[in-house]
Order: sequence, then C-alpha cells, then structure tokens
Amino acid sequence: MKRISVALLFAISLFAWGSPALTGEALDFAVIQPGQPGTSQEAQPVMDSLACYVEEKMGGGITVKGRYFNDLDQALDFMRNTPPKWGIARLGFYAQFFRSFPMTALASSRPGGSGKDVWRLAVNHEAPGEWHALRGNVLGNMLFETDAAACILFGCRAAQLPFKLKGTSSPLRSLRMMIRGKAAGVVLDRMQYKALKALPLAKKIKIILTSGELPTSPMVCFGHPDERMERLAAILKGMRRDPDADTLLGLLQTDGFGPSDSDLPGFRLGVK
Repeated sequence: MKRISVALLFAISLFAWGSPALTGEALDFAVIQPGQPGTSQEAQPVMDSLACYVEEKMGGGITVKGRYFNDLDQALDFMRNTPPKWGIARLGFYAQFFRSFPMTALASSRPGGSGKDVWRLAVNHEAPGEWHALRGNVLGNMLFETDAAACILFGCRAAQLPFKLKGTSSPLRSLRMMIRGKAAGVVLDRMQYKALKALPLAKKIKIILTSGELPTSPMVCFGHPDERMERLAAILKGMRRDPDADTLLGLLQTDGFGPSDSDLPGFRLGVK
C-alpha cells in the first residue's frame, strides 16, 4: 500500500453537526493536503484503512468513508457539494477557508513525531540575504493557499509581496529550479528541510527566513463538535497506544495524534 503524506504528513480531523449517533449514520471524512505527492486514487487504500479503523472503534452501526485531496480546486468543490463530517485539513487550508467551512480543531497530527512545524525560505547561496529583495516566483507545496501562506511566513497578503507565491507539488524539483535560476526561492516545511540537509545540493542553498513554530495539520470537525466527534477524537488520540494501529500510522506518516494546538485559532486569516 502506498505511503501517503498528510503534512508531510497527517492530522486526522473530525466534523459533525446534529444529534447523537444513530444506527447506520455516516461519519465520512476528507483529508485535504494540497500539493502533496501522489493521486487521490493512490491514496484511497489508506483512506479506506482509516475509515475501517474508525468504523470498528465507533461501533453502533456507524459507517465511515474517506476521501483524499491534494488538489485545492477539487477539495473546494467537494466541500461545497458533498461536505464531510470530519477530516484532516492542512494549516493553510484551515487558515484561509475557516469562514467558508467552519472548522473546530479536536486533535493535531504529529508528522515525524513532532507536534509543531517550521517553514523556511531557501534561496540560492548567491542570492540576496533579505526576502524583500527577491523577485520572480517563490515555490512550495504549502503555497497553494497563497494569502494564508503569505500571512504565515511574511506577515502580509500575497498581493503585497515583491514576488509571486506559486504552489508546486515537488520540493526537490523546485529546489533544482531555484539553483538553476528559474525560481527566486523555495519554502520548505520542517520535514522537507530535514531531508534537504542530507542532499549534496544543500551546499548551494541558504536559508534567509524562518517562521516561528507552527501548528501541524489539525484534525477538525466541520461545524460544532458533539459527543460523536469527541469520541472520534479520543479514538484518534488513542492510536499511538494501539498496536493494531501501527501499520496504519506508518501509512499516514504520523506518530499518532495529540491534543488540538491552542495556537491554531490565531492563524485564521483576518483574525488578530
């Protein structure tokens, strides 16, 4: 089964409205990670495994189906037309679209065993040392939600930047483009930067901007959480202690799930 990264990897999120669980009730979810590698079809076996795990733990005749989206437009279309009850939303998606799709975080992912992320702006080692001096395109797979990404890393809207933010799906290809002078810079998350340091091309790159600690992909419920969502969050948080969940967590590339990040609401676009 193909490994699928949800933040460079994942946080599993929950959504729900309404009354207590009824027999045959559906608690479907969506994992939304624009720019991550692979396809929805390749990720579906992992989504099916997660759905089966949650379904078994919830019991009571509840059914669960999951979908994976690494294309922002497809994710938005799905959310508008077939809204799920819960899911995993990347930080940028949460920040930029929380007004369109009200989200309540109930847990956080732990990609690489960490409950925090960090973004870094990498440039050619001969490039200016100040981001204000950059021109052209800055690439990164967390830049599809451009306004959210601009606020998170640069403290302003994308339109105010002297360069363009461009979402891309391959960090390594983006780095090579930047070294060849085809891009002004590349934004890397914590896991991507860790991988970069082990590569020979790291000598040709320097970091000129580092964010503070950022929340990882939250597990959210769409709407106000009820007893079902609290139960679901508890199930996800308990996966780290469940030997039967080891393989699934490996496929999700997360060291389980922790409490929701108290800093997360501060990243909502337009909220001080």
